[in-house]
Amino acid sequence: MTGRFTGKVALVTAAAAGIGAATAHAFAHEGAMVMLTDINEEFGLAQRDSLLKAGAKVDFLRVDAGSEDDVEKMVRKTVETFGGLDIAANVVGAAHPDSIGPDFHLQSRAGWDATLELTMSSVFLSMKYEIAEMLKNGGGSICNVSSLSAMTFNPDGGMAYSAAKSAVIRMTKFAAVNYADRNIRVNCISPGLTLTDAYQRFDEDEKSKMLERYLQGHAIKRGVKSEEQADAILYLCSNQAAMVTGHNLTVDGGWAARF
Repeated sequence: MTGRFTGKVALVTAAAAGIGAATAHAFAHEGAMVMLTDINEEFGLAQRDSLLKAGAKVDFLRVDAGSEDDVEKMVRKTVETFGGLDIAANVVGAAHPDSIGPDFHLQSRAGWDATLELTMSSVFLSMKYEIAEMLKNGGGSICNVSSLSAMTFNPDGGMAYSAAKSAVIRMTKFAAVNYADRNIRVNCISPGLTLTDAYQRFDEDEKSKMLERYLQGHAIKRGVKSEEQADAILYLCSNQAAMVTGHNLTVDGGWAARF
């Protein structure tokens, strides 16, 4: 497999399904050596095996992205396995069930804390160890995943998720400015409604209502494919975006253009 990332080492979190899986596959098909990480070992190993059968150079590691020990091990194992770290896609993020919905006065502190740990602290920890390794090797590129929930009211998410995803954008910009002179670029994407595995798990009635509600804001009247989010991540991590850093790219069918 050859392409834009031949000879590069990429690390992808939340790689067992959805945007993370699509991103891992895209990097591998473009020639990168890829470490897939996820807390879901069964699905993560399935993604790894699929790529190995296609001839890709990949491996999988079970990682709790909210655990500093796990994240430190994640970066260390990537370097031990493939010899370095050039690119990282930090995709992990989700809302705890007790933090979902607009009525946050009914939600628990535990739900708030769990959402911030998974969605915000995971990105901080990942960047902390990824950047430390990239500094040893003369640079690299990172793409984080935020959300339209960081910029618009999303009743399907919740205040904790919106706050955490807003923080991802700010952390991205802070890191981009701070490490630019050391050849590290940091960007993020903000997906709109994406037809991921999580979306597909809703029943047909729920999916129909959700899609109808979201598409009222989409200028392009369809949901986004996980592979289209992956395309944006690969662009931002590639040499084609050599002068792009600190940018939040909305991949949302034109939703954010209305604001």
